[in-house]
Amino acid sequence: MKLFSGRPWWMWAFPLVTIAFLVAIPLFVWDATNAILNSTDGDFGEVVVDPSEPGYESYVIATPAHLTLGIDGKGDLSMVALISLGPNDIGGAVLLLNPSTVIGEGETIASIFDEGGQGETERYLREFLSIGFTTTNIMAPSNWASYVASVAPLQILLNDPLHEGSGINSVFPIESSCCPYQGSLSLELDEISGFLNWEATSSSGDLRRLRQEDFWRSWIGKLATEVDVSAVPGEVNAGIGRMVWGLSRGEMVVVNVPQDSTPEATYIDEDNLRNAVLDMVPFPMPSGPEARVTMRLLDGVGGLDLAGEFSSELVKAGAQIVIIGNASEYGRDTELIYHNSEDSEVVKVFKESLGTGTIYYEPLTDAAFDVTVIIGEDIRSSD
Repeated sequence: MKLFSGRPWWMWAFPLVTIAFLVAIPLFVWDATNAILNSTDGDFGEVVVDPSEPGYESYVIATPAHLTLGIDGKGDLSMVALISLGPNDIGGAVLLLNPSTVIGEGETIASIFDEGGQGETERYLREFLSIGFTTTNIMAPSNWASYVASVAPLQILLNDPLHEGSGINSVFPIESSCCPYQGSLSLELDEISGFLNWEATSSSGDLRRLRQEDFWRSWIGKLATEVDVSAVPGEVNAGIGRMVWGLSRGEMVVVNVPQDSTPEATYIDEDNLRNAVLDMVPFPMPSGPEARVTMRLLDGVGGLDLAGEFSSELVKAGAQIVIIGNASEYGRDTELIYHNSEDSEVVKVFKESLGTGTIYYEPLTDAAFDVTVIIGEDIRSSD
């Protein structure tokens, strides 16, 4: 008797081949896995998790930086506020500029806003200050009341010498032939827009900017007493909501930069302004593609405060620090290693900012950073 008599060959051959494949699959999997685990191209390295140990590295999150542009009832620019947050969104800094401040080729921030609106103003400020903004927003007169409502009225003391009649424990009505805001005020919701936007023609914005500083101090100070995040309307994980809530969770610093004001414009030394902004935003986003040189900053000594002592000057020299950590071993001298020939000149600027170091060129086509800087023992003798 023939078992497969009268049937096509493939009707019995196919099941046998299938069974053979099923038996072979575990063998193929074991062999492939063994090859991967033993491959020299894919060795598994130990991850260093102790920040004090050689080889530890961590990615740097850019400092949150926000631009608020306030406008008055006519749509004219009345406030320029640069805001940054501290680590973990706790505390931060605010810098207020007069809209009449000259930037670039003789143009004021107000004139740029008049011609190009929010987008063009942001672009100009990004390039002028050499930083990027995480978020930006426009604050119209009607917006302020909703943000301040939970903590109104605000108690504000105008204790600067420019406001006539100002003085501690003195209360003045909001009316005067000189200026409508003087001394100690209890600011109601319907008075906020006028308080922030009013400007005497002859003041060149100084009175207004000082009032705005006092407003921010009072607002954030009052918000600091709130424990419910709903005290800030809308999102508190992004935009202006995130910034004001973060400022209220710690110390807020109002940054002042020396200014020279005339009835026509306000002038600020460019270097002073940029340095003040970079002190506020120690790890900035770039202002545009390739605007900054990405850097890996490593401790070659052990126990150095890289963020507090060394990153600032490198950032001011044009670096964007993306990785910070420790060298593979301690006890080495300062090295600056660049991986693209186009960075041969800027790495010399970084060396000058450090005051020491040896420059090396190590070509890499797919590095996650442009330059590696290792802070070594010799940095101390160069101080």
